[in-house]
Amino acid sequence: MKRCLLFVFFVAATIAAQAQLEEDFNPTPAGWILSSGAGFGTVNSNSVIITPGVGGNNPANIGTPAVNKTSNTVKVCFDIWAYDANLNNQSTFPCATYADILFVNSAVTTSRDAEKPENIYARQDNYLLPTNGGTTCFTFTFPATITATDFKVFISFHASCTQSGTKYVFDNVSISGVTLICGGTNCAPVALDDMFNRGSGTETSFNGALYGSNLSYPGGNTVDATGTDNDQNDAYADLQWSVLTQPANGTVTINTDGTFTVTRSSTAITQLTFTYRLTDNGPDNSIATTADNMFDDATVTVNWPAGGTLPVSLVNFNGSRSGSYVNLQWTTNIESNNTGFEVQRSTGNGAYEKVGFVATKAVDGNSSMPLYYQFRETNTAKGNSWYRIVQVDKDGTRTVTPVRGIRGMEELSTLTVYPNPGRPGNMSVLFGNSAIRDIVITDMNGRVVKQWNSYRDDNMVIGGLHTGVYTLIVTNRSTSERLVNKIVVL
Repeated sequence: MKRCLLFVFFVAATIAAQAQLEEDFNPTPAGWILSSGAGFGTVNSNSVIITPGVGGNNPANIGTPAVNKTSNTVKVCFDIWAYDANLNNQSTFPCATYADILFVNSAVTTSRDAEKPENIYARQDNYLLPTNGGTTCFTFTFPATITATDFKVFISFHASCTQSGTKYVFDNVSISGVTLICGGTNCAPVALDDMFNRGSGTETSFNGALYGSNLSYPGGNTVDATGTDNDQNDAYADLQWSVLTQPANGTVTINTDGTFTVTRSSTAITQLTFTYRLTDNGPDNSIATTADNMFDDATVTVNWPAGGTLPVSLVNFNGSRSGSYVNLQWTTNIESNNTGFEVQRSTGNGAYEKVGFVATKAVDGNSSMPLYYQFRETNTAKGNSWYRIVQVDKDGTRTVTPVRGIRGMEELSTLTVYPNPGRPGNMSVLFGNSAIRDIVITDMNGRVVKQWNSYRDDNMVIGGLHTGVYTLIVTNRSTSERLVNKIVVL
């Protein structure tokens, strides 16, 4: 269960910590306040809050446990969808549906008290929910006159019509700039999933750390910066890490300080997973007396590229539009027995056609130095086009690159994922412009599995996702505009 997260970022050679409340309702959490028929339930094997649709004088309220304010600006995000009364089919909201966000006295225990003016520190009203449902966020800055350091957050729904026969499915709440008040002197630790993408196909083992990018606890280890384990009331020296399950095709040794060594059984194994347990020392401050210790578990995924030397190592395949022309550029680091590159284009129907061929620049098809290639063609398609490079060996072997998307002549600046559904390592994102953006991919439980900050290109390739359903969240850093897209990996 991931409730209180601590993310650590590098900012001008210093570390700034930003905490947040995060809840996916699995298992059922304590301290949440539900009203108007709202309750915990399951939809499509996913733990959620289910509440009747609103209308008239029937507001549905969902309240969080008490939290401490760690920043004067907080960001509230949640997922919400409309369903039919039997929860069999997802639908659109029957009419304009709104959320009011109330920051109230932490002593409030009922939704009725949350609506009383004397208990409300601040509020944000009439936030319009997406017609088709999904993830929605807003940022709120407390006025200087609000000095309270702890509060509860209530989310109240109302609509412009009576929505009988409709139910809301509410999930994946996150509130940044706060920490959960655990209600005592012993708070449970939080272990976050880690992912390590290795660069060498010949590597059999490596050393890393499970605690994330915390420079105050031993450095010099490979870490996943988004998977920083933490505990509200214990120092890292008071915590211990241990193996929970070994990988199927290798071994892992985890030291009590959170460092580890993982070894794969052969270079043919391209992915390993294992789980670990993070344990605190309990109220008696002794890790040896286990009865009072609290713990959390997390999963580690390690990905390696395929072993061996490829005939051609192709990097930096990019494309852009200049008026009615499309320009493609790519680089190779190594070439062996290469004849050249076939350029293929698709207009989104799944079929690719050959539009050109670029011969190798390597003498006799062999090179150990970087070589640079480009291709230009006239493309006046109104919709998006998708390009890929097919490298051809002298023996006829063909290797296909991931695709790159190019905006159409009249295409709106929309977020596009292609192909979607797609397969791991074979999905391309076209953003529609070259703005600076922050990008997050979350799984169905709301856990962040990939994250990019200050991404500047107008397209990117997604790799390393396992089979499943994900949410792509793209935030424009200059305008705060937020785009959300579902990704299905087959």
